[in-house]
Amino acid sequence: MSKLIALYKTLHGRMCFLQSRITPSIAVIILLGIATIWTNFNNHLWKEKHGVVIHDVVGYYSYLPAAVIHQDMKFDFVISQPEYYYGHVMRLRTPDGGIYQKMTMGLAMLYLPFFLIGHVQALLTGAPATGVSEPYFFWLVFSSMTYAFIGLLLLRKIMLRFFNEKLIAFILMIIVAGTNLFYYITLEAAMSHAYNFFLFILFVWLTMRWHEKPTLSTSIYAGLTYGLIGLIRPTNGLIAVFFLLYNVTTFQQLTPRLHLFIREWKMILAIIFSAFIVVLPQLVFWKVNTGSWFFYTYGEEGFFFNNPQIWRGLFSYRKGWLLYTPVMIFALAGIFTLRKRVPSFFVPVLVFVILNTYVVFSWWDWSYGGSFGSRPMIDSYGLMAVSLASFTQTVLNRKRLAGILLQLIMVLMMAFSIFQILQYKYATLHYAFMTKEAYWHGFGKLKADAELYDLLESMDYPMLKKGIYKTRPTLRHTIGPDVINDFESLSPDSNHFMSPDQHYKFVSFGNQSNLEARSGTHSALLTGEKAFSSGINFPVKPGQKYFVSAWKKPADSDGSLVFSTADAKLIYLPKSEIDSTDNHGWGRISLEVTIPDDFNNWCKVYVWNKSQDSLYFDDLQIIKLK
Repeated sequence: MSKLIALYKTLHGRMCFLQSRITPSIAVIILLGIATIWTNFNNHLWKEKHGVVIHDVVGYYSYLPAAVIHQDMKFDFVISQPEYYYGHVMRLRTPDGGIYQKMTMGLAMLYLPFFLIGHVQALLTGAPATGVSEPYFFWLVFSSMTYAFIGLLLLRKIMLRFFNEKLIAFILMIIVAGTNLFYYITLEAAMSHAYNFFLFILFVWLTMRWHEKPTLSTSIYAGLTYGLIGLIRPTNGLIAVFFLLYNVTTFQQLTPRLHLFIREWKMILAIIFSAFIVVLPQLVFWKVNTGSWFFYTYGEEGFFFNNPQIWRGLFSYRKGWLLYTPVMIFALAGIFTLRKRVPSFFVPVLVFVILNTYVVFSWWDWSYGGSFGSRPMIDSYGLMAVSLASFTQTVLNRKRLAGILLQLIMVLMMAFSIFQILQYKYATLHYAFMTKEAYWHGFGKLKADAELYDLLESMDYPMLKKGIYKTRPTLRHTIGPDVINDFESLSPDSNHFMSPDQHYKFVSFGNQSNLEARSGTHSALLTGEKAFSSGINFPVKPGQKYFVSAWKKPADSDGSLVFSTADAKLIYLPKSEIDSTDNHGWGRISLEVTIPDDFNNWCKVYVWNKSQDSLYFDDLQIIKLK
């Protein structure tokens, strides 16, 4: 009995010890870690040939196989071994034959420890030790998680200075699971954003330490961190604002701050020199491979500071930050509560957010290619977490019920964000071409249908590179809500009429005419030799209803409007009788069609001249009623 009591006391003591160590915020970090690991193993992207090293990651990753395995920074091994490296290692040429990577090597430096682990595993297990086999990809995925969660632990440490444990636990949960950060530590883990999230938080922590006591070690660490931040994404160098303005609360404090930097000039030089040491290998790489110490790798891509797309970047259906990460609305509002609650953060966070938003959305492709939400904003979520906590605490202090309601809204936004991640995974949210119509058509759905893809719209990328925002109409197949052929516009090859919105094309058979027109200046002239026009094929579903109409001249001519299937035995509905006329000799043909319950295929509409006489057709319209 005494042994059982002693065992109970031992276990109880250990439980008490764990309870004292595992605080609410630590528990949340552990749960988020479990969720991340489960998601990664559930998707096991490292088993796919192009599941991890894709898109921008190719440019970041290319340095590692070149440096570690082949010792070939000219990347000639890509040519000699394309079966391994095609699509995984980039090899770009300058006009005079120099070799370069579009991305800088900063992220490769963070990948490196995990790359080496993968390399050792490949050697021990017999997997191809090429740098692009499963062991390397596995550890690359989990490198993102590792850095992100070290960042969370540091963020917790920062926030403990200002907020209580329970609030920190809640904010950490929201900042990961309630934003697109979770997507970028799982489904596209090797992209730069989780790493930058960590580096920003580390730099903020080191800034706070430096201003408390500017030691040489802190200066070196801050410089190394800042060098990595700037090397990975140069525009993120704006985070220097936080170092310069930390704990500045009034204009009068700017002069003492300048005096501080002058007094600590040796420490400032240590920061600059340490940052330079990080960047130096990149400069040497450019010099050796291109002949220039500084080489711009983005070609025609650049910034248009005179035409920033801030409104679209924040609110558009295409990639609006606040549409796809709505909880950040409260984080932005929270910046203004920092003035009283965390005054040391107020000025640097406010200035940084303004400058960062302006610069991010001044980039030529303000939507940043294929991505879930506005991915460059993820890098600064550590700062946003502090302002979000400040806003939440302010509301709780003023009226507890309102604070609880606010937290409930955030939880719902978190659930919404997770659902949208699933939509993005299953392509209900398109990676680049979303529109208002497509967003609401797919709202609440996990799987996309053909109609959704018809509602997408590409941007005109050549015009974007000139700083002009334009879209390119997507050629659609499904009908909805209506389609018009006014016979005014032809495709570049003149084989098709184009609808006024350029979304639909109709076979023309070369019979556009300017001799007669009910509207505009053109119509279709049908003769005995060219008896058909305006053919369009489209998919239908059982039970759908369509109203189709077209105008012909002469009104009493033998011209028909036809609704049919490819096999005319299933559906074939020609009609030549008119139901109305206008004052200029035009008569309208119209018919209403209900798709049979057992038919789920394609139909077509066209106009037909059944006689040898000439006649005109204009203003064909198809409306989906149901």
